Amino acid sequence: MSLRLAIAQMDVTKVNVAEFCRDHSISRDRFYTIRRRFEAGGEAGLVPFSRAPNTVANRTSLVVEDLIVLLRKQLDDDGLDAGAETVKWHLDEAGVGAPTASTIWRVLVRRGFVVPEPKKAPNKSWHRFVADYVNEMWQTDATKVELGDGTEVEIVNIVDDHSRVCVRSHAVDGSTTGPDVWDAFVKAVETFGIPALLLSDNGAPFTSKLFTENLKAVGVNTTNSRPYHPQTCGKVERFHQTLKRWLGARDKPDTVQELQQLLDVFTNIYNTKRPHRGIGRRTPIDVFTTAPKTGPDAFSILDDTTVHHNTVDRAGRVEIPGPAAITVGAKYTHKTATTIRTGNNAHVYINNELVRKLVIDPTRRSQPLYNKPGRPT
Repeated sequence: MSLRLAIAQMDVTKVNVAEFCRDHSISRDRFYTIRRRFEAGGEAGLVPFSRAPNTVANRTSLVVEDLIVLLRKQLDDDGLDAGAETVKWHLDEAGVGAPTASTIWRVLVRRGFVVPEPKKAPNKSWHRFVADYVNEMWQTDATKVELGDGTEVEIVNIVDDHSRVCVRSHAVDGSTTGPDVWDAFVKAVETFGIPALLLSDNGAPFTSKLFTENLKAVGVNTTNSRPYHPQTCGKVERFHQTLKRWLGARDKPDTVQELQQLLDVFTNIYNTKRPHRGIGRRTPIDVFTTAPKTGPDAFSILDDTTVHHNTVDRAGRVEIPGPAAITVGAKYTHKTATTIRTGNNAHVYINNELVRKLVIDPTRRSQPLYNKPGRPT
């Protein structure tokens, strides 16, 4: 700037312009251009002009940038992931010609929504375990939340290890017990079938005799993480965080029933409308419905699993679709029975306890306790 000002203010009648330009490595055209710009605009005319083009052919349009910012705000306000790749996924789903994730990230940085933090970059690569098949392994754990009046309750979450589908998010009134975990498992089985293995920590509800024996009856193996090592159940632990962030963006529910309604809404969003980084930015339900499946044994793969809740009639029988009338005994009359049926294999539970396990005879409606008439020998 000092050289340009000197050129603009010097008396050219007293200076050898050619020699001056040679000594300062500038052309004579440049010398006189600086003087003309000074005459036209004063010192402001000496400020170097930007060499950037007036228009950039591949620059993201302001309309798309505004859509990126709007979507970022909506996702963030809704308590959902709002990173560049997630924003791109939603724009693609909406049919908008979205730029690359790196371009979206730069837009968010330029607009002040992201502050780069190089220190957060991982310094090592971890080998992550993933089950090879859907229903090969489920992960389960409980986490605490508060209701509107400050009452602390718990949520039992169960996640499929391969597809990341949340098979059940179950609100519990107070602390989790063995029956609560079993109720959550049964609800999951109604929609997603029976897993071959269930992974949990060593919490009392998950290692209780009632829960483990009920799982064993339907052929589900169990395994537990070692103490103080939550990484083993990392997928369900991560799900806790995502769920709590979503709940934190809403008013706290007043009752456990209202909490369950919120959990049902979130489960649908998580499974069907939210791309998951761990499965290649696909939705969990897409992976669940397209990947190969397994189960505790052959029949659980070949046949669908259904769950039926019925009242035991006066004759001590449980009527389930099929039709089949399963006799469990008159002592259970008027009690509610939960029947888990996979193909012709049935397990009947009353008060969370297995009361009958049988293979249904499809040639007859009545499924008696004993094959021969008369008193059992």
